Amino acid sequence: MKPLSLITTLLCLAPAALFAQDWRGSDSHSGRLHPSINSHSGGSPFDPRDEDDTRFVVDTGSGLDTGCTFRDGGPLVITLKVKRYVGDDPSAAASKGLLSKMAHIRMPAYDVDVNGAPGYPPEVDRVSFNGHDLGTLTGDNNIWKLNEFDVPIDWVKFPSKGSPGSPPSPADNVVQIDIDTASPPDFNWCTSIDWVEIEFDAVAPVFLVHGTNAQSDTWNPNFTAFFGNSGAPWSNDINLQANGSILGNGQLLAARVQDLAAMFGAKKCHLIAHSKGGLDTRAFLNNEYDPDKLKVLSVYTLSTPHHGTIESDIIVAKRAATNPESSNPDIKYLIDHDYSWLSTPQPPAIGDQMTTSMAAFNAMFPSVPGDVRFYNYGADADLNHNGHIESGETVDLIPGYVPGFMAAAAGTAMYRAIGNVASIKVSVGTRPGRLWGTNTFTSIEVASTNNPFAVNDLVCSVASAHSPSGSFLAQLAANHSSMKSTALASTIFQHILSDFPIH
Repeated sequence: MKPLSLITTLLCLAPAALFAQDWRGSDSHSGRLHPSINSHSGGSPFDPRDEDDTRFVVDTGSGLDTGCTFRDGGPLVITLKVKRYVGDDPSAAASKGLLSKMAHIRMPAYDVDVNGAPGYPPEVDRVSFNGHDLGTLTGDNNIWKLNEFDVPIDWVKFPSKGSPGSPPSPADNVVQIDIDTASPPDFNWCTSIDWVEIEFDAVAPVFLVHGTNAQSDTWNPNFTAFFGNSGAPWSNDINLQANGSILGNGQLLAARVQDLAAMFGAKKCHLIAHSKGGLDTRAFLNNEYDPDKLKVLSVYTLSTPHHGTIESDIIVAKRAATNPESSNPDIKYLIDHDYSWLSTPQPPAIGDQMTTSMAAFNAMFPSVPGDVRFYNYGADADLNHNGHIESGETVDLIPGYVPGFMAAAAGTAMYRAIGNVASIKVSVGTRPGRLWGTNTFTSIEVASTNNPFAVNDLVCSVASAHSPSGSFLAQLAANHSSMKSTALASTIFQHILSDFPIH
């Protein structure tokens, strides 16, 4: 009877022994036998979130979806690729608040028996990230549990910026699961990982858009020096048609910012645009914008003539005229000193910035997409508020080789014309010639005036710098070129960080 009693006792204990440890070959421990109804690959009920430019996911490949792996089948080694360039020095970026100090890792783990069982130690599955210990997985018998870990950003490997037209080469980050580390020499427990996700926060790259009759170097030296030392990802490598149309440059800008963003591995950006660059940006956002390809978070326009500039009206009328003249001294000065062959803006850019042209543009495109934060700056070049422009108030706008008295005369005429003249009228007439016949002339005169005087930066009035739908931030004491100061670059960047804080 005694042997029978022993056999009976063993049979009674058998069910407990069966569930006291993971059973090799048991279908009940195969994560693959419980397929998710969601779209990802694997057996857990947890779906990974969509990738973004600060969130990366690995859902298939080595170390994933292994059923239930024991220690002798491990470790599970999972490679997670980070595809975002965050700057040349991520540690410095984090210290400046441009990159989160921590990254967050998530992974569903299967059948982690942390409570063990009678006669068996708890399951201890150690997790490491790029060689750094993160602790252990949690869970319970025969269930999936979402495990989460925070890691210092210094442990994350980031890629270098991509070459022109190409994305960064992804940086490999390795997650390793050492299975059942408390059981050797026995093999008591097994586990499986469905997917791994890493997420961090980083400032979106800043792209600088030039204006009329300019190229990317218009941002030298102040803006380029500031952003070059900021630690943020940025670029001024945008060269549109210097005198291109608004709509044409809008198309070029759409393609260019997407190319630049791709080099950073970014899906979001900020734009800072000077002068007509702001109009090109508005055309891009209204005609070419696809936030699924690249989301523009914010736009800052610097003395952009959102309502046109009367200088364009005058110069366009003068260039189309026969023997142009004016009784207004400021209009006459602009007519007489339009060195169109030298450096002044050309068609179609100058015509697109006429007040009439911009009225039509604003009627067609009164705003920008609602999810884009839109800000404007303007400037007043009359620093001492005496109604005259001194040569020192034209620095950066009028070339330094122009004698001071000439720069002052030109600046004063420009300032007064924009300030006083709201619209012009053009008429063609004839008069007797000095000796015989008749001479044709074109009179360009004031049709209506501004009341009050429209303070301006010698190119764009502050009133015109207010876009129809933007938020006006400040009127600066500067001319159209000198407003691109280090101080303004810093102010805008801090505003970006305030709107989109890094957590």
